[in-house]
Amino acid sequence: MKKNKNLTLLLAMALTVALAVASCGAKMADSESGGGDMMYWGESNAAASPGAATDSVTGGWDYDVPAEEETAGAWDGAVESVGTAVKPQTSLAEKIIYSADVTVETVDFDGAVDSVERMLTKYGAFLESSSVSGKSLSEVYYGYQTYRTAYFVIRVPVASFRNMTEDMESVGSVLRSNVYTDNITERYYDTQSRADSYRIEQERLMAMLEKCETVADMIEIESRLSEVRYQLESLESTLRNWQNQVDYSTVTVTLNEVQEFTKQPEIHRTYWQQIGDGLKETLEDIGDFFKDLFKSLVVNLPTILLVAVFLAAAAAILAVLVRKSRARGAARRKAEDAQIEEDGKE
Repeated sequence: MKKNKNLTLLLAMALTVALAVASCGAKMADSESGGGDMMYWGESNAAASPGAATDSVTGGWDYDVPAEEETAGAWDGAVESVGTAVKPQTSLAEKIIYSADVTVETVDFDGAVDSVERMLTKYGAFLESSSVSGKSLSEVYYGYQTYRTAYFVIRVPVASFRNMTEDMESVGSVLRSNVYTDNITERYYDTQSRADSYRIEQERLMAMLEKCETVADMIEIESRLSEVRYQLESLESTLRNWQNQVDYSTVTVTLNEVQEFTKQPEIHRTYWQQIGDGLKETLEDIGDFFKDLFKSLVVNLPTILLVAVFLAAAAAILAVLVRKSRARGAARRKAEDAQIEEDGKE
C-alpha cells in the first residue's frame, strides 16, 4: 500500500515537471512570434517619419539603397516609398498664394507716396513696379486742379502680408481692399512629383549613356535625354515661380489724389433721408457748375476782352462805312432830284 502511494507521488511530480517544460516552450514561441509584430510596428513608424522611406522597405536592416530610391526621397516633407514611385503624405506644407488689391485716397499725395516707401522698409518688402500720372500743365494753365494717380505693385513676405494690408489706413482713406487666395498645393506637389520622375529618368539615361556601345544607341539615348532635360527645366522653373509667389505675396496699391475724401454712405437711411441726400448732391453739383463757369470767365477774361475790343472796332468801322454809304446814297438821290427838276423847267 505504501509502495502504491510512493508510485503515485512520483507520477504526480513527473506530470508537474512535464507541464512546466511545456509552459516554458509556449512562452518562448510567443516571444518569437511577438518579435515579428515588433518589426512590423517598427516599419509602420519608420514610414510615417520624415526621411525613413528606406526603413519602410528594408524592415530596419542595413541595405544599400539604389540611386533612384534616394532621389525619389528628395521631397520637401515626409514621403512613402513604394518601389520606385513616390507619393506625398498629408503632412506636407500647404502652398497658398496671397494677393491684395487696395485703392487709397489722399489729400496729401507726396506725403502718401513717402508713406508707401517707408512701408517697404518696415515690412521688408520690395517694389516690383510703380507709375505716377495725372500732372498736366495745360490743366494748370486753364485754372483746373491737378489730380495725380500712383500705381504700385509691391512684393511683401507672406508673414507681413496681413499687417501691411491693414497698415494701408496710415497712407490715406482706404476706399477698397480686396484679398485673394490661391491654394496651389495639389498642383505644386503634382508638378514636383513629375519633376522627380524626370530627374530619375535623367540619371538612368546618363548611366545608360556611359555603358552604350553603338553610335545608334548613343544618339537615341541623347535624343531622349534632351527631351527629359527640357521637361525638367520647364517644371523646375514653374516650381520656382510658384514658390516665389508663395513666399512673397503681391499687394497692388492704387493711390488717388482728391480734394476731399469720398463720403462713405450710411448703411441705414430712411426714404426722406435719401431724398435729402439726392437734393443736396444736386445743389452741390449746380454750385460746382456755376463756380467752374465763373472760374472759366475769370481765367479767360483777357481773351474775352480782346475779342470784345475786336468786335467793337469792327462794329465801329462797319458803322462808319454804313454812314458813308448812306450819305453817298442821299447825295446821289438829291442830285438826281435836282436834275429832274431842271429837266422839267426846260
